[in-house]
Amino acid sequence: MKLPAGLVLVFLFCCALKTQAQSSGPLIRIGTMQPTANLLDSNLSRGSFRVNIGYGKVFAGGHSGFDITGFADVMNYNFYFDDDYKRFEGTTLYTGIAITPHYCINPESDVQVAVALSIKGGYNVGYGDVYRYSEPRDDYTEKLEGKSTNAGYTFAYSPMITFSIPIEHASVGLELGYDSSNYGAGINRLRSKYYAPIKYNSGYLFIGVFFRLHH
Repeated sequence: MKLPAGLVLVFLFCCALKTQAQSSGPLIRIGTMQPTANLLDSNLSRGSFRVNIGYGKVFAGGHSGFDITGFADVMNYNFYFDDDYKRFEGTTLYTGIAITPHYCINPESDVQVAVALSIKGGYNVGYGDVYRYSEPRDDYTEKLEGKSTNAGYTFAYSPMITFSIPIEHASVGLELGYDSSNYGAGINRLRSKYYAPIKYNSGYLFIGVFFRLHH
């Protein structure tokens, strides 16, 4: 699986370099996320975020283009052991390479609307800590455990819609969509004497901003 995926990435990157682009340049995306599977803890996704940094090309009169970015999804998850005053705080870190083709509906407009589909491939790592707490619940008095685990390679997809405003030599915008990256991919592999193995699987909805330079 790794070799074919790598060959696809190299092929698309070479195509990008050979394409006569209308504009091209570096870009950065930053967003926040909310998992689609509901859990009791209202602080489930507190501090979760996603970042993409890379390079993009636009061609075909501004209608078409694609980006190649490195990404990092930091997906936080937590719950309380209400019967014995303990709390779990966990994170799945999913990082790798994303290829995102996109199509702009109205490239000549002041506010440009586009649809995109990001294909992601990368590696998951899980982190988990157990704390003893006293009332109120955010008063942590003792860290009982800290663990990490490797959770392997996975692929994910992320359809989105973007709204951007072109400015001189750049564009800024808003994006929102769905991502199939699994919130529990890393923490499901953790093992502890304080809690049973976690069996949590969820994609997430996201909203974010991006900044793209044009050459």
